[in-house]
Amino acid sequence: MKHLTNKIAVVTGGTRGIGRAISLHLAESGARVLALYARSRKSAESLEHEAAVRGLDITTFRGDLSHEESFIQVVQQLHDSCEHVDILVHSAASGVHRKAMELSDKQLKWTFEINFFAVHRLTRELIGKMGRGGRIIGITSPGGTRVIPDYAAVGSTKGAMEALFRHYSREFAPEGIAVNLVCPGLVMTDAAKALPELERLLNITLEYTPSGRMTTPQDVAEVVNFLTTDAGAQIVGQTITIDGGKGLLA
Repeated sequence: MKHLTNKIAVVTGGTRGIGRAISLHLAESGARVLALYARSRKSAESLEHEAAVRGLDITTFRGDLSHEESFIQVVQQLHDSCEHVDILVHSAASGVHRKAMELSDKQLKWTFEINFFAVHRLTRELIGKMGRGGRIIGITSPGGTRVIPDYAAVGSTKGAMEALFRHYSREFAPEGIAVNLVCPGLVMTDAAKALPELERLLNITLEYTPSGRMTTPQDVAEVVNFLTTDAGAQIVGQTITIDGGKGLLA
C-alpha cells in the first residue's frame, strides 16, 4: 500500500516548479493533494490534466495568500474540503530582486507578506487539523544564510522563515508533528529565470557542484516525500540541503 493512502496534503505554490513536482510525488504516494496557487490558471489546469491522466487525486485552489480577503476564502475552502490535514508544504515564494539599498519599504513588506507572514498565518489556521504523524515542511533557499546578488528581500524572508520553523519544530514535536526545511540549490524553474545574471549563476553553479549537474524539482520532491514516511518521523527541526555538494566548497 502507498504510504500516504488516506492522507491529505496541502501544498502552497503547488502548481508550478518545485511545488508542482511535490504535489505529483505526494499524490503518487497515495495522498489527496490540495495544491494552492496565486495566479496562473493555465499551470493549474495543466496539473489537473496530468493528474487526471495518471489517476492521481489533486485539486487546485486559487488565491493570493498575501491578501486578506483572498486568504480568508482559501482557508474556508480548505476547511470545507477536508476534516484533517496530514502534510503541509510551504513551497510558494516570490519577491523583488534588488540590492538592499534599492528596496523600498513597500517592496520589502510585500515580499515578507508572501514568504513569511502568509506561511505563519496558514500554519496557524491549519495546525488544529493536524494530529500525530503530521508533517510541516518548508522550502527555503541558500539565500537565507548567504549572500546572493540582488536577493536581499527574498533572502531576508527565508532567513526569518528558518528561524520561525525552528520554533515550530520545538513546539510541535511533543504533539507528534515533525517540522523541517528543505533547501535546494539553484533549481531551474520559472522563478529562477527571473534572477538577475542568471546565466552567470548557472555557470558558477555547475562549475562548483561536485555532482556535476543541477538540482531538479524532482530531486526536491523525493526528499520532501521521504520526510513524510515513517523513516522521517525522527527528523525534527533540520534543514536538509539538496545542492549536489556545492555548499561544501568555499
